[in-house]
Amino acid sequence: MRFGSDTFGLLVAVIALLIGALTSNIFGDTPAPEPQASVRRPVPTQPPSDRPTLVPPSGDPVVQIDIGPKHDSSGTAFPVGVGVWMTARHVVDGCTKIGIVTNPQRAIRGDKIIVHDNADLALFRSSVRAAPVAIGDDNLKIGQAGYHFGFPKGQPGAMRSRLLGSGTMRLSGRYSTREPILAWAEVSRVPDTDGPLSGISGGPVFDAAGRLVGVHVAGSLRRGRSFTTAPQSMRELWSQAGVIPAADGPVPALTDGDFAGVGERLRQDLIVAKAICLTR
Repeated sequence: MRFGSDTFGLLVAVIALLIGALTSNIFGDTPAPEPQASVRRPVPTQPPSDRPTLVPPSGDPVVQIDIGPKHDSSGTAFPVGVGVWMTARHVVDGCTKIGIVTNPQRAIRGDKIIVHDNADLALFRSSVRAAPVAIGDDNLKIGQAGYHFGFPKGQPGAMRSRLLGSGTMRLSGRYSTREPILAWAEVSRVPDTDGPLSGISGGPVFDAAGRLVGVHVAGSLRRGRSFTTAPQSMRELWSQAGVIPAADGPVPALTDGDFAGVGERLRQDLIVAKAICLTR
């Protein structure tokens, strides 16, 4: 299944009328509630090894999430092909209209949504053009750095983390899935705020080389955890949609000292963009 070529413009004035009274930003949109996870760890069957591995000997933790009713909201999206954008499935699922915000006064409508059957991932088509990000490999190491970008609470923001390991996420509610995920421990945020990262859902997570290694899909505020899709799930959806991932991308190497500044440039270039959803 491949994307068609239809694209449409979506004016902010229409968005404001459909959503209702303006709130904290010009769109009047509300960041998509970040799915809050409850984590259950299997009982260890053998003593853990001292050597870090991506899959702990005690077994992967299971993250259980209930997806509630869909409302007008916003999230994050990023380009993976020419005019092809990736986000979390729960960001665009149940929307009658979706759009990419291109400046404070305008958003461009998207269409042709394709969802992963068993993962919290989606692709859609938009006339907005931005350089596709490059995909990383599956050779991930516990403790490696992750850099998360998007629009937490509807505002520009970034986070850095460390990889804890792999796990399984079960979603129930509007739809049901069971998928492999990666768990990350939050190290710092910019800006330095408290609370859930609502609105960063669908945002990319890059490794230190600037390559895509996951999509933010859920978090556990109490435990300071972020959960992302596994690279294999992204590859499955790209294959389904006929998308060939880029070998080289626009994201430079990232460090703990400069990642926030890089995030600002990525948002300016619409490599990381706000995605909006209308349900009526």
